[in-house]
Amino acid sequence: MRASHRLLIVAAAIGAAVWAFIGFAARREEAWDSDLYWSLGMPILLVCAALFGLLAPERPWRWGMALSGGQAAAALIHNPTGNLLPLGLIMFGVLGGVCAIPAYMSAAVRRYFGNRTAR
Repeated sequence: MRASHRLLIVAAAIGAAVWAFIGFAARREEAWDSDLYWSLGMPILLVCAALFGLLAPERPWRWGMALSGGQAAAALIHNPTGNLLPLGLIMFGVLGGVCAIPAYMSAAVRRYFGNRTAR
């Protein structure tokens, strides 16, 4: 298994862990119903996306989507009969796009400094 595939699994596991922890700590059915998700969970996910973008700068969008996909999997496992499932999946896609932003930024920094040191 390639290192980038292992990182994708780690990213999805981090997303699932953040979702599960916030939901448990806030005693909410869905983690994003808690202020703790937005004040603690999202910053953790954004920092992780940036770190993954630094570690593997190719196709940085996948880091945001893997983190968000892990959250979606955890949400589906916890409540497979959600009434608003289609809307929730759209929201996970939007959050994955938001998490992709710091991944793109850190990947650009890595490429920029990687190219500068090669000269």
